[in-house]
Amino acid sequence: MSQVRSVIRFRVKPGREADFEAAFEQTGMLTRPRAIDGFLGAELVAAETGGEYLVIGAWRDAEAYRAWQAVSAADAPREAMRALLDTLADPRPGAVYRIVSTS
Repeated sequence: MSQVRSVIRFRVKPGREADFEAAFEQTGMLTRPRAIDGFLGAELVAAETGGEYLVIGAWRDAEAYRAWQAVSAADAPREAMRALLDTLADPRPGAVYRIVSTS
């Protein structure tokens, strides 16, 4: 199988961007995946207009991402997860995408 990307979209309640960023950092959502075989890296990006964030992850294959999904919320610090969820306007799960073309 070929590499895939995961994308998680976060819509943050107005004025809660700093709270979201702090809680996101405390959950370890960009560092804890390093324990998953097949994790290649990830980044949190913010829209210039504010209130919308994406986490874009790179994975060896869809199975590696599914392994992360199985433990991502359960293994996160509970208080940090509660704080993160409190900032969200519309919580949604992530999705995995196959790479169609690159430059």
